[in-house]
Amino acid sequence: GHAFFAASSIRNTRDTYYFIYSSQWQHELCYATSKYPDRDFVYGGVLVSNGDIGFQGRRREDRLAGTGNNHGSIVNVNGQWYVFYHRQTHKTTYSRQGCAEKLTLEPDGKFLQAEMTSCGLNDGPLAARGSYPAPICCNLTNGHMPHVSTEPIPQSIPYITHQGNDRYITDISDGTMIGYKYFVFDGEKTLTLRLRGKAQGTILVSADDHALGEISVEPTEEWTDCSLKISEGGVHALYLRFQGEGSLDLMEFCFE
Repeated sequence: GHAFFAASSIRNTRDTYYFIYSSQWQHELCYATSKYPDRDFVYGGVLVSNGDIGFQGRRREDRLAGTGNNHGSIVNVNGQWYVFYHRQTHKTTYSRQGCAEKLTLEPDGKFLQAEMTSCGLNDGPLAARGSYPAPICCNLTNGHMPHVSTEPIPQSIPYITHQGNDRYITDISDGTMIGYKYFVFDGEKTLTLRLRGKAQGTILVSADDHALGEISVEPTEEWTDCSLKISEGGVHALYLRFQGEGSLDLMEFCFE
């Protein structure tokens, strides 16, 4: 069910060869192992999916982002394994955002599937202070995201795009969820979102399943800052969920 499709490379560790490849489903990087570099490879598992499909049993129809083709491989940096891969932007498989996740190599030689995060090569969760670009989201879904192909898809979905030097999330409509994993929260903060669009409604802000508050959204043609005082501690995912009419764009958010 995870047959070889493209984008292969080989790594060696613990006297085992790891054949890394993009599978028939294209959204995932998988691996197979052998004691030889040129034969006898046996499927080992999924390293990462750019929709988190398969992670903790997630189904294709419940993907946490629009999926597309996936290329990359694994690297050991100072004793820590990482998988380098890409996600899709601009509603086409030709537009790609390079990403990296930490990998866990078990004593028996098996890699655990990595969860998509916003942390990249950061050594642990991000600090809930300062500004972050909205496109570092690891989850972006309206509940029925597609698998994109070589042609931009016609249906309206939330996606990452750009205009000049501005990179942002667009077509955020009713039911859109934007997720960032993970942040270290350390008490009271003011969370500010930079928004624009012909939308009216509410953005529900939560840390995991814990509601932190709501931000009211009004139509605006210019980038506008909207803020909310929050209080939270510990490591959590940050979720933004829009409920309302119309659509809006999100460029960045800031903790102060």
